[in-house]
Amino acid sequence: MTDEIAALRTKFGRFLVVLLWLHVPLLVTVALIQGESLLNAALAGVLLAGSYHLMWALNGPAPATRYLSAVALMGEVAVLLFLMRGHPWQMDMHMYFFAMLALTIAWLDRETILVAAFAIALHHLLLLFLLPYAVFPQEGTLERVLFHAGIVAFQTAVLIWLNGMLVASFERIGRMSSEILQKNAALEARTREAEEATRVKSMFLANMSHEIRTPMNAILGYGHLIGLTGLDDRQRDFVDKIKGAGSSLLRLINDILDFSKNEAGKLVLEMQDFDLRATIAEQVQLVVFEAQAKGVRLFSHIAPDVPQAVCGDPLRIAQVALNLLSNAVKFSVGGRVEVSVYVVEREGKRAMLELVVADDGIGMSAEQQAALYRPFSQADNSTTRRFGGTGLGLAICKQILEQMGGSIAVASAPGKGSTFTCRFEVAEAGAIPASRVVSFEQIRDLRVLAVDDNSASREIVEGIFGHWGMNIDLAASGEEALAACTAACGRGDPFDLVLIDWKMPGMDGLTLARILQERGLEAPPPLTLILTAYSVDEALAEAQGIAISAVLAKPIDPQALLETITLLFAGEEPAPVKPAPPAAPVQTQVQPHLRGQRVLVAEDNEINLEIATELLTQAGLIVDPAINGQMACDLISARGDSYAGILMDVQMPEMDGLEATRRIRETWPRGTLPILAMTAHAFDEEKRKCFEAGMDDHIAKPVSPAALVALLDRWLKPVAAAPAKAPEADTRQTEVEAVLPAQLAPFDLPVALERVGGKAALLRRLIVSFGRDYGAVPTNLRSALSRDEPWEARRIAHGLRSVAGALGLHTVQSCASEIERLLEAEDIASVPAEIDALDAALQPAVAAARGLDGQSSEDRTEASAADPERAARALADLRGLLLRRSLRARDAYEEFARASGLLEAERQNHPLCHALQRLDYVAALELVDRIDDRADIQPVTSDPVAIRNIP
Repeated sequence: MTDEIAALRTKFGRFLVVLLWLHVPLLVTVALIQGESLLNAALAGVLLAGSYHLMWALNGPAPATRYLSAVALMGEVAVLLFLMRGHPWQMDMHMYFFAMLALTIAWLDRETILVAAFAIALHHLLLLFLLPYAVFPQEGTLERVLFHAGIVAFQTAVLIWLNGMLVASFERIGRMSSEILQKNAALEARTREAEEATRVKSMFLANMSHEIRTPMNAILGYGHLIGLTGLDDRQRDFVDKIKGAGSSLLRLINDILDFSKNEAGKLVLEMQDFDLRATIAEQVQLVVFEAQAKGVRLFSHIAPDVPQAVCGDPLRIAQVALNLLSNAVKFSVGGRVEVSVYVVEREGKRAMLELVVADDGIGMSAEQQAALYRPFSQADNSTTRRFGGTGLGLAICKQILEQMGGSIAVASAPGKGSTFTCRFEVAEAGAIPASRVVSFEQIRDLRVLAVDDNSASREIVEGIFGHWGMNIDLAASGEEALAACTAACGRGDPFDLVLIDWKMPGMDGLTLARILQERGLEAPPPLTLILTAYSVDEALAEAQGIAISAVLAKPIDPQALLETITLLFAGEEPAPVKPAPPAAPVQTQVQPHLRGQRVLVAEDNEINLEIATELLTQAGLIVDPAINGQMACDLISARGDSYAGILMDVQMPEMDGLEATRRIRETWPRGTLPILAMTAHAFDEEKRKCFEAGMDDHIAKPVSPAALVALLDRWLKPVAAAPAKAPEADTRQTEVEAVLPAQLAPFDLPVALERVGGKAALLRRLIVSFGRDYGAVPTNLRSALSRDEPWEARRIAHGLRSVAGALGLHTVQSCASEIERLLEAEDIASVPAEIDALDAALQPAVAAARGLDGQSSEDRTEASAADPERAARALADLRGLLLRRSLRARDAYEEFARASGLLEAERQNHPLCHALQRLDYVAALELVDRIDDRADIQPVTSDPVAIRNIP
């Protein structure tokens, strides 16, 4: 029997004690009214109540007590019935039997109900046969007693049925309660286990953070130091990949640790003044290169009423903005990504800001959005496989924003892009004064001490400061650091700044910082900067009461370290510019102080773009290509301060060079960023339009390398950027006679070779491309005129004119120029005749180019023997260049084809070569993957047929 039934019986038994004793005054009152003996009535009530009370006191709710209670209850009614004999209500008193009988169900005992029913039946029989005058003096019959007995029997049956139902329910509830208690006990045990696991996990993550960050500090630190040494392009590419992979791993570690801290409620937000606009701009800059690689245009808009200086946590706000921007670029191919900031609410100095990041990417379904903030997941598995990532970024953003009193929401649809809207609260701060800025020379004079028990960390810090030209002393422990500081004070040359590792054996970093502040040897004490591979938030929490100037996480970011130091000493200063390494002696290079500068080339024609890239790279410059004016504007808007100049074609699709120049000049006036026209437009009127638009100078196509270098030397403005090593001479260059025939009428080969810097292999590729791409120009011109599209015909003629000039096709160039002039003058009637003349001049050139395309390699050069190791390296280089969408991929293909033993004609006719000539990097990468797949079965370099037959 369950505890609940026992508790109910106990309560009911106590209630009956009171109820039966209350019947004593009731019996006396009825006797008084009826004129019966008060003593006898009282004695009867006392006998019944006292008997039950004594039994209850002795046995509690035992069966005997329950049975006696049934007799007592029926006995009370029997006495009342006897006292009311002769009263009209005597028969109504029989109803009291049924009430008392129903009351017995509270015992939840079937036998008690039966005892009560038996007592009623016995009472009726007793009155009928022994004391009939008491109830039925005249009308008492056996039939009437049996009738009453039937009613009692029916009620008894109902009560017994109900009693069974109640008992079964209580037993079921009891079992459920027992199960619940057992499960609660198990849950409590599991909760304790989970809490212990969380504690162990936190300790594990803290230890792993340190264990991972320490070697990561060495990897990234040494990578930075290696980058400062003289490396060739291949070595620098390897170092950059190591640093990139290390940075990606570090971001992953930070994501996991951030999520863990957020889940544990240990994320601490900082409150400091910072420049919100600069913070957002920095995050945009971080995704510029990835956006460019995917053809995504970036836009930024911050409303005028957004305060410039705000008080909040710049690191976390930047983390949210960068995550959303990175996702927007990652899930977009082409299109645009825009980040905007607005003020939605103001209350005094508090402001609720809204950060909106919108893209034109793949979008999401409602189901994908529902799982968006779930940790360790992305929109779906296919997305995870395609785009990668931990799936933690948005979960962390949500946690950060909620802690800032804000929220995050998304609006998206498949194929229509996504818009993320974040709200967070900041306090408006005062303006950030420019007077805080000091010169870098002041920073150079600081006395700095670095304290770290890890020798690799000390060496990295020493190398970073050494590169900045700053003196730094090193200590391997807190005790050694104290001795160094004491000695420095004794010499009257105390340290200005002490960089201290937090977790060190013996005296830890915070203890050392506190001792330096309290001992009073220096006035004022040195500023302290804590470096740690553990959590920055935990370091700040433990540093309460210690005047720590700043805390930085390992691995050390040199730029962040420099910015922190300049801030600590009242200003900011950009990182120093590395001196340009001497360039290799290459013909037609720009002046040494310009080598390694970055220029932007806006050119829609792929052949002209390749020529310009080759010439400028050979001149010692870094080239960023843009295929139209809009792309050029976007690049300048994103990082215009990284360019020493712009070479701009005039006639381009989407936005021409003149309009692009006007837009650039809105933010970059004359004298700040040179813009040079590089166009086939050579007329004075065209030059005048270029100058009116804001260009600084003009060079006509075909471009003379010597004239181009002279123009660049005159106009380029060096900017603070790491110079690139000038390209070395192409050691794979084939002799002219081995690549090109002695005569290739009507091409003027000597002139054309001069246009391409003497590179015969490049010229051959350009001629072959010309034969494939320009044979239908006359037909296209006639079609454009038939559609009444003279502007399209002029564009076609303009493109042919510049290419023909570059390839030494003087007659073709002249005809195309005349067609362009006639179209400019709107003399449409004279154009068909010139198209006929152009057709006559063009077809021999096209036939010669196609003949060169189809020549067998036996007419020129024998295939070299296959070199498997060299081919494997070349294929890896080719893949990397394709991923970066670099024009150098064509050279890598030539190296791979030669190493694979392909004949010259096979190289030129290969679909991979065609894809590269079209600048179709996606198709080229797919072909490289197919070559790789075949290499898994049979090395392609040991059997050139393996790539000859690639479809």
